[in-house]
Amino acid sequence: MKKTLLLSFFVLLLQPVISQTLVWEDLRETALPRPKTFDHELGIRYGAQISLGSTDGPDLQAFCIDYAWYGPSNIGVRTGFNTFLDADIENYYSVPVQFTWRTKSYRAKEFRSSDRSHYYNHRYYRDEEYTPRSFFWDLICSILPSALEAHAGFTPGMMGGPRTLPEGYDPEWGWQPYVVRHRFACTFDAGFRLIIPIWRFNLFGDFTYHCYLTDNFRVGDYRPKRSFVGLSGGISFRF
Repeated sequence: MKKTLLLSFFVLLLQPVISQTLVWEDLRETALPRPKTFDHELGIRYGAQISLGSTDGPDLQAFCIDYAWYGPSNIGVRTGFNTFLDADIENYYSVPVQFTWRTKSYRAKEFRSSDRSHYYNHRYYRDEEYTPRSFFWDLICSILPSALEAHAGFTPGMMGGPRTLPEGYDPEWGWQPYVVRHRFACTFDAGFRLIIPIWRFNLFGDFTYHCYLTDNFRVGDYRPKRSFVGLSGGISFRF
């Protein structure tokens, strides 16, 4: 008799736990699948840095490889490798280290055939929540930039160009080449990107302000301004 009473008592104690476990199992079975995220980005771009100010600075054109990683709040880091292809400053290489933020999560749009739900920007949307749009409106939206990224940071690098004028150079020519005052270079960068996402590819235009914290460029006795604006375009892939 005592064993029966004890068994009944333990069953009463465990009943809420068992019921709650069954409820969680039911919710887990009916929950929508967690979408795959594409938080990594790898891309290439080509562009130029244009000197700002009343006088001209060196011609800086660069080919760049970019890599970025984003967290769940769309805040991430961006780095890569820049190699400059111009003749004014030879053998100039740099590595950007930037914090970045973007307006879209770029979460995968996933759905289940049973409930026809879509996942976008940390929320599920059902088909009935979508407003029908015309074909021309969808076409316009597909070719216009629909995402924005802001970034800021520093870009250290090394310049391997000449530190003195070439041998036999005659200053009476009127034109003088740029020389490198210091090998080490570092810029402060702040800018944004306009992005056209196509599946997991991004077509983008990059607009970045560069301020040289180091005094690198000389042409004779003239020291050009340290402010440049970078204009470039490229393509990247999210994975």
